[in-house]
Amino acid sequence: MPLAAALALGAFAAMPGSAFAGVIAPDSPATPQADASFTAYVIFGLVVLVIVVAVLAALLGALRRGSGAAEPDHRTRGTAGIQRRVGMGLGVAVLVLFVVAVVLTENARDVSASESSVEPIEIQVDGQQWLWRYEYPEATDTSDGYSAETPFSFYELVIPVDTPIILDVSSVDVMHRWWVPALGRAVDAVPGEDNEFSFIAEDEDVYEGRSTEFSGPGFATMRTQVRVVSAEEYATFLEDRIAGIDEAREAVSEEAGVAEAEGEAAATEEEAAGAAPEEGQGE
Repeated sequence: MPLAAALALGAFAAMPGSAFAGVIAPDSPATPQADASFTAYVIFGLVVLVIVVAVLAALLGALRRGSGAAEPDHRTRGTAGIQRRVGMGLGVAVLVLFVVAVVLTENARDVSASESSVEPIEIQVDGQQWLWRYEYPEATDTSDGYSAETPFSFYELVIPVDTPIILDVSSVDVMHRWWVPALGRAVDAVPGEDNEFSFIAEDEDVYEGRSTEFSGPGFATMRTQVRVVSAEEYATFLEDRIAGIDEAREAVSEEAGVAEAEGEAAATEEEAAGAAPEEGQGE
C-alpha cells in the first residue's frame, strides 16, 4: 500500500502543470482580484493537504501498531495538558486562517474608478439563451467621419489593458452567471436588474469564460471570451464594429429601396393595365 501511494504521488508530480489548468488549479490570474483569489486557493489547498496527510499518517500508524503481537486491552486516556496544547494549536490555526481570509477578501474587492487615473469604460453585458451580448459605450464623431453609434459584439468581449472596466451584467430571459476565472469573481445575470463588476486587466491576452448557472438545454455551450488589447487596438476594434453596422444598415436600406421601387413599378403597371380599354370596347 505505501508503495502504491508513493507511485501515485510520483505520477502526480511528473504530470505537466497544464494538465491541471482549469481543473485542479484555477486559471492564471490577470487582475489583482483574481490574484487574491488564487492566493487564497493555494493557501487553503495546502491546509487541506496537510490535514489529509496527517489523517492518513495517523491511520497508517494505527494499522501498523494493530498488525503487531497481541497486547492486553487497556484504556487510552488523554491528559489535560495534551488537550490544552491541541486546543490552543487549533485555535491559533483558525485565527491565522481567519486573518488571512479577511486580508485576501479585501484585496479581492472590485476596483473603484477613483483608484486609477484612466477614465473607466462601462460595458453592458446581457445574457440570453444561450450566448452573451456586449454593448460598448456610444462612439463619438471622429476625423474619419463615422457617425455616433452603439457598437456591440456577441461571445467575445474586447477591452483595453490597464483600464478600469465596469460591467453591468443582466439577462433578457432567465438567470445566467458570467464568469471568467482569470479576471475575478462570478457575477449573476438576473432579468430586470444590473449587477456591477469592475476590474483592471494587467496583461494583454485572451481569457476563456462560461456561464456557471444552469439555464436550459443549451447551457453547456454558453461560453465567452475576453480579449485584452492595447488602447490603440481597442479604438480600431470599435471603429471596425461601427463601420460594420453602417455597412449593414446601408445594405438593408438599399434592399428596402429596391423592393420599394419594384413595388411602385408593379403598381404602376397594374394601374396602366386597368386603365387600358378591353378588346372590343370603344368601337
